[in-house]
Amino acid sequence: MITVLDVETTFVIGENKRSDPSPFCPDNKLVSVQYSQNSQKPKFLWFYHKDKTFETQAASQEVQKVLDTTTLLIGHNIKFDLMWLWETGFKYSGEVYDTMLGEYMLLRGQKWGISLADCCERRNITLKKSQLVEDYLKDGKGFDVIPMETVEEYGLGDIVSTFELYAEQQRLYKKPSYFDLSKHLKLMNAFLIVLANIERNGIKIDFEQLHKVKVDYEKEKEELELALQDVAVEVMGDTPINFASPEQVGQLIYSRKVKDKKEWARHFNIGLNDKGKPLLRPRMSTSHFVKSVRMLSSRVFKTKARQCTQCFGKGSIHKIKKDGTRWKNPTKCKPCSGRGYVLIPLHKVGGLHMNPRDIKDVSANGFATDKHTLIRLLAVAKHNGNHNAVKFLTSAVRLNAVDVYLSSFVGGISRNTRSNGVLHPKFNQCVTRTTRLSSSDPNFQNQPRGTTFPVRAVVVSRFEKGQIMQADYSQLEFRVAAQLCGDEKMKKDILEGQDVHKYTASIIFGKDEMDITKEERTAAKAHTFKPLYGGFSGTPNEMAYYKAFVDKYPKLREWHDSLQTEAISNGIVRLYTGQQFAFPDTKRMSNGSATNAPSIKNYPVQGVAGGCVVPLALVDLHSRLTNSKSTSVIINTVHDSVVIDVFPGEEKQIATMMYESMTKVSQKFEELYNVKWDIPLEVDLEIGNNWLNMKNYSLT
Repeated sequence: MITVLDVETTFVIGENKRSDPSPFCPDNKLVSVQYSQNSQKPKFLWFYHKDKTFETQAASQEVQKVLDTTTLLIGHNIKFDLMWLWETGFKYSGEVYDTMLGEYMLLRGQKWGISLADCCERRNITLKKSQLVEDYLKDGKGFDVIPMETVEEYGLGDIVSTFELYAEQQRLYKKPSYFDLSKHLKLMNAFLIVLANIERNGIKIDFEQLHKVKVDYEKEKEELELALQDVAVEVMGDTPINFASPEQVGQLIYSRKVKDKKEWARHFNIGLNDKGKPLLRPRMSTSHFVKSVRMLSSRVFKTKARQCTQCFGKGSIHKIKKDGTRWKNPTKCKPCSGRGYVLIPLHKVGGLHMNPRDIKDVSANGFATDKHTLIRLLAVAKHNGNHNAVKFLTSAVRLNAVDVYLSSFVGGISRNTRSNGVLHPKFNQCVTRTTRLSSSDPNFQNQPRGTTFPVRAVVVSRFEKGQIMQADYSQLEFRVAAQLCGDEKMKKDILEGQDVHKYTASIIFGKDEMDITKEERTAAKAHTFKPLYGGFSGTPNEMAYYKAFVDKYPKLREWHDSLQTEAISNGIVRLYTGQQFAFPDTKRMSNGSATNAPSIKNYPVQGVAGGCVVPLALVDLHSRLTNSKSTSVIINTVHDSVVIDVFPGEEKQIATMMYESMTKVSQKFEELYNVKWDIPLEVDLEIGNNWLNMKNYSLT
């Protein structure tokens, strides 16, 4: 029996003024449950409202009876409703269907709205009655204080809209153009249940360690800001630089200042169109771009500060009245703008003398200073021996990272951890275009790869003498690419256990593989798989490696070409997993490549690695843990890894289950997609008292 179900709840307003309807917040309450079975008339059951006291025993029994007879539970963002049911004490272990996931798959990676209201409007079905409650919700009023008749009408309307959306999606998935997608949708709905359990398990946080991490990062931030200031003074003289201003930082890096911002924006087509989307940048040859930059910007010169001769360094002056007396209150000195000094240009160009590469390095206020641009410029500065630029850009890149770590991780963990010391990060299946997971509150998926991230130390076991165990796929993207393109040399290198990172380092650093140091191998990791996604820019040595990579694996290049041709011809890339990625308006460029080429090459690998392999492994692992009745619980999945909080004495049992679920995922892949998996998968196991300080764990 199919059941469409929805819940309404109270919510608290957090420090950042965001509503928090989480079932893990002890102050939140279940307001209502509304449902419809087998398309019958929807029913509404009250559990809590400020205007009336309810005897909820009968309503609870009815909900549980409905769940007991349900074989498929349907809802829009059903993970939220499912966790509320579980946390309220209801039991359900059947299958689910999320209409939000269904719509996300149909959109094939296109960034269109997937709220219930958006979906109803797009599919031309009964519209969600958002207007009934939107003003209340904007004012911070929950469903427990909205008039009861309004809540009922709104809740019952959601059931009608969700059921009609489900029916329309079922019709669409039977069409030839979408039929193969249903295989992958089946996995995504099964994965949803696992993610709901992981969120519910939560992560135990060590607040003492979190404070230490915060102090260390704040100290490092101060040191980085001082290092930036030192370089700024050396290359800009006395010109003050606000490092929070992209415009001023851009002037320092590129040694140029925009003359007229409006003319600059007009010339480079910077801004938004009538639909609020970025304007299409004009195509420019290198010579045309260089000429435009020189014409529309001027050189920045190093300066020397001298005391203002009008205010004598005070920054203000007293104007004199007609009668010869001065005004009581001082006025800001115009010649020095109230600074007390004026800047005298010296006969030396200031800044770091970096050059913008092309129109992508142009921004509204001057030049790009985002993280990815700074990382690219750093590589150029190192190659050119620009020591000031290396020092400044190294500090700037690191400061950007530290700011993120402090706000997103240290701050995010502090804000979202509950009073019992447990953090429940949210997993989002419908955000990325590649079908990989994202997460929020905090975004653990955004942490650096590797095992040296200090924030990991705050994740500890909830069990006395318990430990944290992690299983991490080895070179998953490389193996997935080998599976998808069928290159025999890639397969041979994998079977023979070749260290691809050492091979990368040998070309980038111009050394024999036997002479590569551990540090050089680590540094090369960032470049190893860049060619998998069509990346070819960088230093001469890096570009030499990227060319060597595709020359070494010719079938990979052929596969990349076929993906681009398919995107150009059909506007869609299809995989044998049923996954589809839309690339509308893709065209062939003069160099033979397709517009959107990096994404066209990237999405299939990311989609199979994070959207198929990891979910299949976690679904199987969750099943094994449930059937074994072990006490240990899955608490996280980040990138290509799985993290478990291990109960004392269960270490070998859990390690065995993790290893088997993750390395034998090929069997599940073949069952679901009817495609043979040829490439072996390998997993590294680690264990420790926290998620940072871990050591290798061997099954033998």
